[in-house]
Amino acid sequence: MLAAPRQDRLESLDVLRGVAVLAIFAVNIQAMALPAAMFANPSLNTEYFDADGQRWWGFVSTFIQFKFITIFSALFGAGIILMVGEEKPSGRVGLHYRRMFWLLLFGVAHAFVIWFGDILTPYAVAGAIAVLARRWRPRTLIIVGLALIAFNFLLQASMYLTPEEGRADIVAQMWAPPPDVIAEEIAHYGAPLFERLPDTAPNAILFQLVQTLFLGPRNIGVMMCGMALFKLGFFSAGWSFMRYLIAGAVALAIGLAGSAFATAEFLRQDFEMFSLLPGQAALYWGSLPQSFGYAALVMAICKIPFLTLLRAPFAAAGRMALTNYLACSIIGAAIYYGPPGLGRIGAASYGDMALTVGLVWLAILIWSPIWLAIFRFGPFEWAWRSLTYWRPQPLLKQDAQIG
Repeated sequence: MLAAPRQDRLESLDVLRGVAVLAIFAVNIQAMALPAAMFANPSLNTEYFDADGQRWWGFVSTFIQFKFITIFSALFGAGIILMVGEEKPSGRVGLHYRRMFWLLLFGVAHAFVIWFGDILTPYAVAGAIAVLARRWRPRTLIIVGLALIAFNFLLQASMYLTPEEGRADIVAQMWAPPPDVIAEEIAHYGAPLFERLPDTAPNAILFQLVQTLFLGPRNIGVMMCGMALFKLGFFSAGWSFMRYLIAGAVALAIGLAGSAFATAEFLRQDFEMFSLLPGQAALYWGSLPQSFGYAALVMAICKIPFLTLLRAPFAAAGRMALTNYLACSIIGAAIYYGPPGLGRIGAASYGDMALTVGLVWLAILIWSPIWLAIFRFGPFEWAWRSLTYWRPQPLLKQDAQIG
C-alpha cells in the first residue's frame, strides 16, 4: 500500500538529523578557517604538522568527512517521502517544488553573502529531480541510486586520466597554488563584507556549479537510497534493536576499514594530488557503509526507552537543522572572515578549530530545546515554511493552540 504524506514527526529522524548537522560543522569549519587549497591539501598548512593538527585532521578524515553529509542527503530523500507521500496524483508535489525553489534562494544567499560552501543549492536541485522517483519500489531505488553514485565516482576519477603534460597546471590551480595566490585569497576573505563580495563571488559560483553538477548524481543517488531506507522502516526505528545493532556494527567495520585506509594512503602519498586515487576511492565508497553504520547505531539508541532525555537535545537540534546549519556558517564567518567578523582566516590552529566545534555543539544542544519550548519552528524553518505556503505560519506554540 502506498504511503500518504505524514504530518507527525519521527523522533528517530530528528535525532539522526541533529547528529548529522553537528558533525558536518567539524568538516565545514576547516573550509571556513583555511584557504581552499589548504582545506583540500593540509600539507600546505604549517599548523598541520603540529601534533594537534595531524590528530584533528586524521580524526575528521577517518570518522566524519563525507559520512554525515551522506546521512544528511539520505535524510533529505526520506523527507521527500514524508512531505509528498507516494500517492499519484499528489497535490503536494507542487508544494514540494515551491519548497525547493525557496531552498534554492536560501542557498544562493548563503553562498554569496555568508559562506561559499553552501549545500542548500545543490540539495534543492537534486531534490527537484529525486521526487520523481518517490513511488519506486525500494529495490529499484537502491539499484538506481547506487548506479548514480557509481557514475559520480567515475566522473570524479576521470580527472586522474589527465595527460602528464597537463597535470602541473591543475595542481597549481586546485591543489598547490603559489604562496602569493593563497595570500591573495586570505586578503579577499579578510576584507570587510561589502568590499570582499566582488572578489569572493567567483569562488561561490564555481563551488555551487561543482556541487550541483559534479556531485549531483551522488546527491540524487543517496537521496534515492534514503527514500528506500525510509520505505523499509529503517529511518522510522521500525527494525528490531538487535537488527540495528548487528547491521550497524558490520557496516561500520567495513566503512571504517575503507576510511582508515584512505587516511593512511593520503599520508603515505604526502598528499600528492595525482597519486591519491586509491585513497579517494576508499574514502568515497567507504563512506556509504560507514554512514549506514552510524545511522543504524543511532536508530538502535532510539529504541532504548530510558535514553529519551539524552536524545531530546539532539532531536531538537534536528528539528532546527536548517537554522543550525546556517547558524554554524554565520558563526564561522564571524570568526574567520573580515568585518564584521574577526578576520582570522588562515590564522587558526587545528586545536582552535576543535575547541570552536565543541563549543558550538554545546551551544546548539542547549539553545535548540529552549527555543522549541517556546516556538513551533526554528527561525529559518519558519521563514521557509511561511514562504512555501505563501502566508505567515504560527510561530509561538500558544498561537498555534489558539488558532
